[in-house]
Amino acid sequence: MPKTEVNSAPGGSETAPWTLIRGARQLLTLRGSDGPRRGAAMADLNIVSDGAVLIRGGVIAEVGTSRRVENLETARSAREIDATGKVVMPAFVDPDVAIASPCRKHREGHAGETDIRHMSTRRLEGHAAAIAADLTRHGVLTVGAHTLLAPDLQNTHKALKLHQTMQSKPLRIRSVFAPPCTQGKVDAFPHGVSQAWLPAIFRNELSSLIEIAIVPGHIADARAVATAAAAIGFNIRFRLQEAPSAEVLELAYSAGATALLGYVPATSDLTRSLADVGCLNVSLAGDIISGDYISNRSAIDDGNPVAIGSGSHLNAGACLNPQFFLFLACRNLGMTSEEAIVATTYNAACSLHLSHVTGSLAPGKAADICVMDVDNYHELARRAGHNDASIVIRAGRIVYRRANPVLECNPYSD
Repeated sequence: MPKTEVNSAPGGSETAPWTLIRGARQLLTLRGSDGPRRGAAMADLNIVSDGAVLIRGGVIAEVGTSRRVENLETARSAREIDATGKVVMPAFVDPDVAIASPCRKHREGHAGETDIRHMSTRRLEGHAAAIAADLTRHGVLTVGAHTLLAPDLQNTHKALKLHQTMQSKPLRIRSVFAPPCTQGKVDAFPHGVSQAWLPAIFRNELSSLIEIAIVPGHIADARAVATAAAAIGFNIRFRLQEAPSAEVLELAYSAGATALLGYVPATSDLTRSLADVGCLNVSLAGDIISGDYISNRSAIDDGNPVAIGSGSHLNAGACLNPQFFLFLACRNLGMTSEEAIVATTYNAACSLHLSHVTGSLAPGKAADICVMDVDNYHELARRAGHNDASIVIRAGRIVYRRANPVLECNPYSD
């Protein structure tokens, strides 16, 4: 699979097979204007009742009512996926995932065995495959995979190579280069990050998105790395360890940041300026669960675009189920069901610069689709302990189908 696959939808051909998803009670297309959704736009799911999606070669060809799409000549011979009575929506996007991470036994072992340097490539790939499978069965098909759990630059390179190996198996991976200082274990960026590592990583197509931690007292270091990264062509996002100061917000604006992870800053002229250039606030589920959050309600009302990620590196047992994030967003962050869905799909894709590929259902985009076993999308945020993804489709191919339970009858009953 080519390295550039993450940035583009699969190409169709004259002989590519057609697939028709039909009969959706609610088809959440999330079609709308380009760029991160803000304000009232975060509440618009652009729903089609009794909807259908026609797919060719992994790309969406048509979206509309079942009656219209089914009557197209090309739909008549298509393979059908029956979504009668269900909700069909874009696959979820998680912008903050650790694919390169230690196995649980390593985390619980001795102090010298708690990072990926002690794992063989085969073991690391096996663990990454298990994480990818868990994400897929919950309907997550695109991730921002960071290198936060790499203890040094050598193992950061190991993690980035793992992302390449795992590309499209089945996740669409946006690899995020996070210099080791983002773990908070050192006070400054390692020597040579700007001078040697950044050009090499970008040139070898290991990553085009860098994450820079804002370490208190070391804003100058972050600014130096951001300046060097921007000159090379990296997209930049910042991870906040505390509520950002005006100096940090000014740095994010000057660097053209795509996202701020962690804290949602209080609304100001600077945050409005950041929103105007497409910078998103990404709230992390781990922070929301622990109660370390600020309500997003005022941020949304003030026109700031919001996304949600798992923050799966925060602890070994982090939840990867985006349906639980919908519940948290509505209960703890004051968001509506519609806003929570946009935050975990389209806006999350925007934070990775992938909204042109995924995050909504429109002709020309990759057919990354979830068939949810509910008859109303509001139920998704109310069923916190459930996984209602019954069929998950990646670029037009079914990568997960939930088996129907077999109920045994009691032969001795009347």
